[in-house]
Parts: sequence; C-alpha cells; structure tokens
Amino acid sequence: MLIRLIYASTAQDGVDLAEFKRILLQAQANNQQRDFTGMLAFNSKIFLQALEGSRDQVNALYGKLIRDPRHHTVTMLGYREIGERQWADWSMGFAAPKAENRTLFLKYSQQSIFNPYGMTAEAVEKMLIDLTQTVIALGEPAPAAAASPTPARPAFSTPPGK
Repeated sequence: MLIRLIYASTAQDGVDLAEFKRILLQAQANNQQRDFTGMLAFNSKIFLQALEGSRDQVNALYGKLIRDPRHHTVTMLGYREIGERQWADWSMGFAAPKAENRTLFLKYSQQSIFNPYGMTAEAVEKMLIDLTQTVIALGEPAPAAAASPTPARPAFSTPPGK
C-alpha cells in the first residue's frame, strides 16, 4: 500500500545551512535505496516534509524522525493512502520558503508567513505541490514539470515574529 505522510518539525539550535545540506543529501541517498519519494521545505527553523512510500517503511522512518535530536515538536499533519506519487521523480525535492512566496502562504493559511503548524493537511499538501515549482535540487535533477530556466535561490530566514 502506497501512502503519503506529511509532518512539520522545528529545528534545534545549531542546525545551520551546512547541517541542513548534510541532512538533505543523506535523505536523498537513503530514500532512493528505500524507494521513498517526497518534498521538503525548510526556512532555517521549520521543516515541512512529505514522504511517499510503502506504509510499513514510511511508518518506520517516521518513528526514527520523531527520535532525531536535530529537531523537536514533530507533528504529523497528514497521513493517507495514495494511488500515485506526487513527487515520483525525486527521492527528496527541496524548496526554500521565501518572501516571494508570501502570497502562496496566504493562499493556504491565515498568515503570509511559513507556518505549517496552523494549517490543515489538505492546505499543507497543496502548498507543497505549489512550492514544487520553486524547487532547488541539491544533488537531484528537477523534474521537467518543475524545472525553471533560472533556479530559485534559497532564502534561509525565520518568518517574522518567530
């Protein structure tokens, strides 16, 4: 059975850009071996991740993620069976929430800042799909549908008021 799990978490102090890149590249390598696919957004403080794969394997990985000391406040935002993968071309795509995406955040939430904790599962999933268009492929090519002539540059900043 194929499922999609979406969760948010907050990075511990000390998870900087270099550590984040190590996490992302390791996830891409591990996920490819396990046939996981997905999408990750990170703004230097909050992680938002969608994982797709077999139910047993995704559940096992989520259990490990909950215990990972590099983040806290791990909150499952969505979990459902799916008929097909949204991010089949990526073991883990990445998009950095940026100031330019404020209208996108406002489209799916009550605020124009990146804060998935206050969003519905449906809204978070749709926002991740829209963020796919701004993907930064660190170590992976972007799928043709999400590729752009000039790749987006990450803006690693915490939302105002956070």
